[in-house]
Amino acid sequence: MQSSHILIAVGTALLWGFGFVTSKYGADHMPPLFFLALRFTLMALMLVWFVRPPNGRWLAVSLFALTMGAGHFGLFYVALNIGVEASTAAIIWITQVPLSALLAGLVLRERPGWLAVLGIAIAFGGAVVLVGEPRHTGNAVGIGLMFGSSIAWAVANVQVKRLTDISPLSLNAWMSAVSALILFPLSFALEEGHLASLLQPDWRLHGSLLYQVFGSTLLAYWAWYYLLAHNRVATVAGFMLLVPVVGVILGVLILAEPLTWQTLVGGVIIVSGVSLIVLRRERAPAVKAR
Repeated sequence: MQSSHILIAVGTALLWGFGFVTSKYGADHMPPLFFLALRFTLMALMLVWFVRPPNGRWLAVSLFALTMGAGHFGLFYVALNIGVEASTAAIIWITQVPLSALLAGLVLRERPGWLAVLGIAIAFGGAVVLVGEPRHTGNAVGIGLMFGSSIAWAVANVQVKRLTDISPLSLNAWMSAVSALILFPLSFALEEGHLASLLQPDWRLHGSLLYQVFGSTLLAYWAWYYLLAHNRVATVAGFMLLVPVVGVILGVLILAEPLTWQTLVGGVIIVSGVSLIVLRRERAPAVKAR
């Protein structure tokens, strides 16, 4: 892997890691579903002009938006709003890897191999250590919703396998548009204080929203797809392991979140298990630049 690509990969992990901090701030200072609906609206307005509508595939794209946009992200932001910390969210977020591997084996009949099975078991063991901490058992609903968001992401990963005829940019654009159409009615039905939160003079809140659109999504995913086009998938995916590390560190440093031994040990065990799943992949030749 070229040194410039390593820098891009580390930068991408930093962008996603900081995204947990901005997501937490946004979810705490604005109705979470409203914040998310605004994020997807801005994303759609940025992208739909440059991609074709998924004619003949609207149902599949809408179901993907329901799972990924409303399901994964919706549960994620609500969990942050009801007390889950950014650092804890960053650790639970990475469990989507073993969950995706498990679901792919059940639905797509993809045999994970013994090393991946071991990684799945280790990762889930780390999750038990993490959620067993007293301050997390006191917020069982929030932790449950956060794990639910990882399950929704795993389901969405299976759906993506059946949407390969749609480009990633087009899928992101129309998923964002449909997700916004789902989330706005939900927000107006379940939340309040929309206009007051939107008009409050808080640069950190509005900056968090813009960062989610431009930093954590547009820039980070562009870099990710660029790396995948020029390097082995296993090599690039390995840098995903840096994301929860960055999320925990920034959550502690910026948001002053506590770092207990159970959070640390559980996080290390989860990341260790995920590393076995990610790094066991067959090292296929790197994809050449187009």
